[in-house]
Amino acid sequence: MTSVTSENVKTIYFLDALKLFIETQWLYNTPVTDLLTADLLDLFPKEWLHVLQILENEDLNDFVVNRKIKPQWPESLRLFVEKCEHIDQLPIIDTVLAAELPKHFQTGLSRKKQHEIMHLAHLVHEQCVSENIKVIVDLGAGLGYICQLLHHLYGYKVLGLEKKKETVNNVQNRQMKMFPDSLTYVKYSHCDLTHNSAEIIETILLNKFQEHSDVCLIGLHACGDLSIDALKIYRDMKRARIFIMVSCCYHKMSVSKSVQTDTLIKKQYFNNFPLSNYLKTVIRNANFDIGFFLRQPFLRLACQEPSDRWCNMSIKTHNEHSFHVLARAVLQLYAAKNGFCLIKQTRKGTRKSQCLNFETYIKDSLNRYILQPLKEQDMQLNLNIHEKNMVELWKSHCNKLKAVEIYSGLQLMLQAPAESFILQDRLCWMEEQGFDATIVPVMNRHLSPRSYAIISHKK
Repeated sequence: MTSVTSENVKTIYFLDALKLFIETQWLYNTPVTDLLTADLLDLFPKEWLHVLQILENEDLNDFVVNRKIKPQWPESLRLFVEKCEHIDQLPIIDTVLAAELPKHFQTGLSRKKQHEIMHLAHLVHEQCVSENIKVIVDLGAGLGYICQLLHHLYGYKVLGLEKKKETVNNVQNRQMKMFPDSLTYVKYSHCDLTHNSAEIIETILLNKFQEHSDVCLIGLHACGDLSIDALKIYRDMKRARIFIMVSCCYHKMSVSKSVQTDTLIKKQYFNNFPLSNYLKTVIRNANFDIGFFLRQPFLRLACQEPSDRWCNMSIKTHNEHSFHVLARAVLQLYAAKNGFCLIKQTRKGTRKSQCLNFETYIKDSLNRYILQPLKEQDMQLNLNIHEKNMVELWKSHCNKLKAVEIYSGLQLMLQAPAESFILQDRLCWMEEQGFDATIVPVMNRHLSPRSYAIISHKK
C-alpha cells in the first residue's frame, strides 16, 4: 500500500508541474528581449496586473520572495502562487558555516567562490567520514580549488579530472607554486568525461594512487550534460560509494532533436531531459508534447538567480532593472519592425552604466550593435535617424516599466519550481537504478544561485 501511495504522489507532482509550466509558458518560453515583439505583456491577466501594480515596493518584494498573497486578490493569481509553492520542493537552507576559508586559499578567489568551495568541502567531509572514505574524485575540477581544500582541511587524497589539457597544465603549475606539499596526495589528469568513463577513471586512480579503496565522486557546478554523465559513472563505477553533485547550466544540455513549426516556436527535445522513465511515462500517458514548452528557455529559467535576489531590493534597483529590460526590448522591436538584425560587436551589448536615460542608452547601444538589413537591397540608415526613431518608439512604450518589473517578478517565482522539477526527475532516475538519493542545500542562495546538491550513498 505504501509504495502505491508513493507512486501516486509522484504522478500527481509531475502532472501538476507540467500543467503549471504549460499554463505559464507566456512568462518564460520567449526570450525577454522579445518582450515587445512577441506582445508578451498583452498576455498578462488584466486582473493580476491591476492588483500587483498598486503594491508598494516592500509588498512587491514580499510577494515575489515569500509568496505573500492577499485574500482579496483574484483567485487565479492566488492559485498561481499556491501551485508554485506545491511544485517547489527544494529544501530550505537553514545552516551557514561560520568558518572562513584559510587565508592561503583566498588569493584570487571571489567571495562567492570562497563560499562555495568552503561549504562543499564541509559537506563532502561530513558525508565521507561516516563511510570511512579517504579518496575523492572531482569530476570537472577546473583549477582545483576544492581538491586542494579537501586535502588541506581533512587530509583526503583527491583526483581532479578535467576535459581541457590546457586547464590541467595550468592547475598543475598552480599546484607546484602554491601547494607543493600536496603533490603526493592531490593529482590532476586530463579526461574527456562521458557516461562511459567509469573504467577509465578506475584506471587513472590506480595509476595515480596505486590503491583500490572506495571513493566519493563530487562535482561543483557541473555544467549541462556533465551532471548526467556523472550520475551514470556513479552507477557503473564499483568503487564509487558516495555521490555529491551540484549542477548548473541546465540549458546547456544537448539537444537530441529540433523541429521547426509553423509558429515562431521551434520544438526542442533533449538527450538527458526528461531523464527518468517515470517522468517520461507520465508525459506519454498525458499526451503532452513537451517540445513546445520544456525547451531551452525553460531550462534557462531553472538556472536563473532565485527570487531571493528581490529580498529588500530598493526602488532604485527595481527602476534600473525594469529600464534595462524594457530599453533592450524596444531596441529589439525597432530592429524587427524595420527589417534589421541586431549583431553584437562586443561581448556585452549594452552597459548598465549607460542607462541614465534612453537617449544615452541608445547612443551606447548603437556603438555596440550593428543594425544589419535582412535584405541586401535595403539601405543602411544614418545612426542619427535610428536614434530619433528609437526615441519615438520608446515614448510609446515607456509607460510599461512597472508591468515589466512585475513580469520579471513572476518569472522569478517560477525559477524554484522549474529547478525543483528537474532535480526531482533526477532523483526518480536514481531510484530506478536502485539508489537512495536526496537533495541537500549546500550554500547561501544569495551568494551562489545553484546551491543544491544531489547526494547518494550506495548500500
